[in-house]
Amino acid sequence: MRTVLIISYWFAPSPAVGAKRFSFLAREFSRMGYDVHVITHHARDDWKTDGSLPVSGQVHRVAAPFKLPLAGATFLRRAFNSIMRRLLSPLGWEIPWAGAATRKALEVAAGLAPGVIIATSPAHASIVAGARVARRLGWPLIVDYRDPWSAHQWPRWRRSAFAQWMSQRIERHYIARSAARVLNTPAMLASFTRAFPDLDPAANFVIPNGFEAAAEAPPPQVSGPIDIVHAGEIFTGRSLMPVLRAAAALRTRHPARPIRIITFGELPGAELARIRAEELGEFITVRPRVPFVDLFVELQRAHLLLAVVGEHMVYSTPYKVYDYMATGRPILGIAPAGAALFELLAESGAGLCVARDDPAGIERALENFMKGDVVPQRARVERYRWPNLAQQYRRVIERTTDAGETLRVRPEPGAMR
Repeated sequence: MRTVLIISYWFAPSPAVGAKRFSFLAREFSRMGYDVHVITHHARDDWKTDGSLPVSGQVHRVAAPFKLPLAGATFLRRAFNSIMRRLLSPLGWEIPWAGAATRKALEVAAGLAPGVIIATSPAHASIVAGARVARRLGWPLIVDYRDPWSAHQWPRWRRSAFAQWMSQRIERHYIARSAARVLNTPAMLASFTRAFPDLDPAANFVIPNGFEAAAEAPPPQVSGPIDIVHAGEIFTGRSLMPVLRAAAALRTRHPARPIRIITFGELPGAELARIRAEELGEFITVRPRVPFVDLFVELQRAHLLLAVVGEHMVYSTPYKVYDYMATGRPILGIAPAGAALFELLAESGAGLCVARDDPAGIERALENFMKGDVVPQRARVERYRWPNLAQQYRRVIERTTDAGETLRVRPEPGAMR
């Protein structure tokens, strides 16, 4: 039985995107007959959890030798964290975990049949550990990117020009011998290929995130208020203001169907200040975050589901979009022009995306949804179910392990077989 050794900093029951992606893929790999083992971070009692996530294969949790940034607000701790934030910017706070993950993976692999290693990033520590384990064992390495490491020009407040320069050289070192790379979107594939032209482009693949099939729910009310639901927090560079302004503009044309935006998750102070300044508070309801099983019920009740992308993540699509797909409700994306979300919603037929600086376009889109002119194309959305995506991943796994089709590396002398 071929082994699939997954190195993922996040895993079920964590609700982080990395945990969701490989919790479902690990389940599908197990169903395919692979011997699945997961090396992940040690669960902590204070983590928020998602009990709906599957736990499959054999999960091996290992803690970092110490946690960064240091907790506490003393002067020395703040000074230390400030210095380390700059020093570790190319690698990330989780890098101390890489050594512990490497040792645990080698220990686990000692009794396993040869197979393939999948290291998913971020955290970038997973790639570091995956590359080290692959070098020791001689197994092929698949690097799975949910977000880019250095193949994206991050804003200076996240990473300086020097840190970006260092990031690319560190990343190049660890992925130089990878057998394949899996990127989350076509936009990520394009930027990665430009950043690393020396790597075989035929070994770069796109496999997006996916969703779990769910039972259909009754359709929402065809009269009265229109409920637009947004799941999750509004981070830097994102805003609900374009939709709130459109809701206010449409109120006079459609008084019998007022639009209400319901968001689950806190709004930052700057966003609340903008809402108050334009007197748009009556159009939004802010609710606390709830467990996913409860949130999904609210998503199914909605008329329309909202996804917002900021200028710093145009290469990606929010994971909530895939959760939205499972509901069968139409999706409205608001994003900078050229963002990957435009292509995903158009290709999947799950909804449509409008540029955030196009107020007339946002109003038209909302009116079209209100008229029922935009209906999700379920047959096209089905390709994003986890079993279908796992089949794509299986082809990548088989390609990297078939003789003559992949980069083979010899294990280091004395390494475990």
